[in-house]
Amino acid sequence: MSRPRILILADNPLAAALAEGLEGHGFRAEATAARDAAFALAKAIGFEAAVVDHDNLGRRPQAALALLALALRCPICLLARPGVRIKPGGTEALLPKPVRLQVLAGVLRTAMHAGTSPPAKSPRKPAPQLRLGKATFDFDAPARRLRHRRTGIETVLTEIETHLLSMLLRTAGQDVAREDLLRDVWGYNSKVSTRTLETHIYRLRRKLEHGQGRAKILETVPGGYRLALRGKEVRK
Repeated sequence: MSRPRILILADNPLAAALAEGLEGHGFRAEATAARDAAFALAKAIGFEAAVVDHDNLGRRPQAALALLALALRCPICLLARPGVRIKPGGTEALLPKPVRLQVLAGVLRTAMHAGTSPPAKSPRKPAPQLRLGKATFDFDAPARRLRHRRTGIETVLTEIETHLLSMLLRTAGQDVAREDLLRDVWGYNSKVSTRTLETHIYRLRRKLEHGQGRAKILETVPGGYRLALRGKEVRK
């Protein structure tokens, strides 16, 4: 029986200790301290579960975790210092540090046996197609890219922009309140202001509306924002 492949996103020496310990519990572990490397490994290899250190999620942990869950499509065990508050989102467990290897191995096996993850080498779902203004795009959220269907030109998005666009798309063109965007993108970070949200919306709007003449793609509505989608806008 093959050993389950596990991705570890953590700094050394924690990553090395987790990898060695989980190998001893019957897993195959791939460890990295960089989020970009974790995304690359997820796309190239595929994993049956992942262990992620909250400290390696950067300045926007909620957005980074959501994007990582999209890329991995498998159970995630999030390790965090006591007192850290974050909405689990795509995780299967939130474990306080320091964590016992026996406990972590048991949580990983339970998550995998629950049937929450697809096979490690299952084909990746095609990027959704969006009809925005005069153009149609492929939206690759894990890669943080918008690709123009006709010209092939790619627009690079930040983690926050990607998460905001994903949130707006889930509403199928309906209004999304500022409070909902702040809560889902930044989680429990009370220091984030509406001005911060407006700045990211402004930058995302410029990218979406670039080269589209006077077309209004990302609209400001009372209390929030809305994507001006056309026809059958989103095709999976």
